[in-house]
Amino acid sequence: MKKYYDIGNGTLSRPVIDKALKRLAELLREENKRVELVAAGGVISVMLFGSRQMTRDIDVIIPQKDKVLVAGLVETVAKEQNLPSGNHAWLNDGVSFFGLQTRSTKKIFDHPNLVVFTASWYELLGMKLSGAWRRDADFNDAVHILRQIGSKDKEKALKESIRYKNFSPHTDEQTYKKRFDRTWKDAFE
Repeated sequence: MKKYYDIGNGTLSRPVIDKALKRLAELLREENKRVELVAAGGVISVMLFGSRQMTRDIDVIIPQKDKVLVAGLVETVAKEQNLPSGNHAWLNDGVSFFGLQTRSTKKIFDHPNLVVFTASWYELLGMKLSGAWRRDADFNDAVHILRQIGSKDKEKALKESIRYKNFSPHTDEQTYKKRFDRTWKDAFE
């Protein structure tokens, strides 16, 4: 049976994401606001790696001071472009439950009124390896992230990424290390 993990789940393809983020940026410009978000999840695989064609949503951290404004504008874009809205909106801060701790300099979207950065590669790897790990796409994402780190120092990569292990769902250290070893092997050996 053919695996379709490279297709990804959801309805948000690169063109759909670009269009939605551009519209959100235009609405922010109309409000005379500039917002910086930090992203994690499938959007990075779609926008940077090209390893998935689609994702369900864009997981971001929204600055507290901008949450109400951004949430309202996200709903406007959802209505205009027939995108998911409400609790499962096309752009949401559900990842704030885990609390991203880092921000890289890598951008997946750059507009004068809206910039979307990625979290650090180590944090993204830590989150991915300690997540639910339900699909081949999760493994594929982890391989791409590890390759972005680029370090051939396996112990350093393990040490740096394990610091960002999710607390929920709980993944014990042994399981994390097994996932890391499998990912390392596929990425570099």
